Amino acid sequence: MLEGRELPGGWQVVEKIERGPDATGGYFSVGYIVQRDGGRGYLKALDYSIAFDSGDAARVLEWMTSAYNFEADLLDDCAASRMDRVVRALDRGEISVEGAENVPNVSYLIFEEADGDIRSALDSIGAAFDYAWTCRMLHHAATGLWQMHRADMAHQDVKPSNVLTFGRDLSKIGDLGRASRRGSSAPHDEMEFAGDRHYAPPELLYGQIAADWIARRHACDVYLLGSLTMFVFSGATATAAILSFLDDSQHPDDWDDTYAAVLPYVRVAFDRAIEEFEEALPEQLAAAVVPMVRQLCDPDPAIRGHPRTRAITGGNPYSLERYVSEFDLLARRAEIGMYRDAG
Repeated sequence: MLEGRELPGGWQVVEKIERGPDATGGYFSVGYIVQRDGGRGYLKALDYSIAFDSGDAARVLEWMTSAYNFEADLLDDCAASRMDRVVRALDRGEISVEGAENVPNVSYLIFEEADGDIRSALDSIGAAFDYAWTCRMLHHAATGLWQMHRADMAHQDVKPSNVLTFGRDLSKIGDLGRASRRGSSAPHDEMEFAGDRHYAPPELLYGQIAADWIARRHACDVYLLGSLTMFVFSGATATAAILSFLDDSQHPDDWDDTYAAVLPYVRVAFDRAIEEFEEALPEQLAAAVVPMVRQLCDPDPAIRGHPRTRAITGGNPYSLERYVSEFDLLARRAEIGMYRDAG
């Protein structure tokens, strides 16, 4: 649709990015590689064909446009706040679609181009697991979320494909298409869980929605960070591990009572998942990582997060500041080889 076009900002659209079979998210957009003055970027363009094929084009177009504007404004604020662990938007605009009548101009965002994401990086590492790189990536992901939280934002869709890599030494949180900001309204805010449900915290899968913005949004991000940690070391998310230890009758789709009623069963499943996770790790690494994952992913959002942070009256009980420091220490230890030959 846009290949070969020159955009108003001087960017040249080089090629369309085809979605792989394992791709998640991005259902309302199309990706392209763009180039300007020898530099490259990633362009995300709205795919208006989805709206026209929906049977309710006006409503879907309104939803897509509102979501685009919300994300673009959020990205501007992230850049203004110098969030160096959140992917930057380099440009935005709109362009007509040649040969397409009655189609609005296509809105797009252009981001700094990443080398890949965590999932692809882990696949390339294979058997030669790199503890130093993995721990530093987690530190950067925690930092990106902490930076967003300090600005009253929440990401809500932290998963391996949304943590992007820039060379060996830098990772950033990307794709703010499902983010939330306190005091602002986003089209997806009314969803029980705006992100990929395969990664959702258990309370949201069972329909327990906190009225307080912090308790709903930041508690979700805290869980997602812990689940990401579990995934990069074991290949399984916390949600998948928990569900695997539940009886079928206790699964979210089959449970017809409150989350409080199912929580004891979820906790037993969580404890079994943590035990299995701990057994798969080298002893020294497990001693450092497992307590963090247990706190970050606690199935009860009322006690989720760092216990020392929760003990401070009047603060944000879900603050990630202590975890930023703990992941930094974990990475420094890995970088001097503490976990290299373990296991």
